[in-house]
Amino acid sequence: MLRRSVRQKPKRKTTLTIRPVRRISVLACISLVLVAGPAHADRAADALSEFTRCAGIALSSERLACFDTAAQGLANPATKAEGFGKPPPPRPDEVAQIRATVLELAKTARGRAIFILDNGQTWRQIDGDDTDVRELLPGKTMKVTIAAALLNSYSLTIEGRNGLIKVRRLK
Repeated sequence: MLRRSVRQKPKRKTTLTIRPVRRISVLACISLVLVAGPAHADRAADALSEFTRCAGIALSSERLACFDTAAQGLANPATKAEGFGKPPPPRPDEVAQIRATVLELAKTARGRAIFILDNGQTWRQIDGDDTDVRELLPGKTMKVTIAAALLNSYSLTIEGRNGLIKVRRLK
């Protein structure tokens, strides 16, 4: 049996190199996008609430002056060094939690709980949560509190029981 040898070329090590000037430019662009996005959203929300307040003014000259002031605040935002790094104040219309009574407790095929509340909302236990939810004795009511948690998630606690259940809203 004859063996044929095949000569292989040496493998080159390839690396991605970015010149220092380009690296700084890329990092500056990324940081600009990350910083400007939330700041612009806050200014827009503040301006919208200011415009809403102005719309309720009866006198047209005062209403126009209010709209002009709100528009200037959006175009030329005031920057204050003493406010840098402080968390934004909570919005007055934002709901942090709700309390309700469970009308019906059902289970999915995977054993996750479905809570049908007296306010018309339906909440389902997420698949990542394996907490066992047991029904109450007949004639007793189940009162729950659903609170906003981190990363747009929600936690449900049952009155009189320890622990919490991760849920998401279905209806």
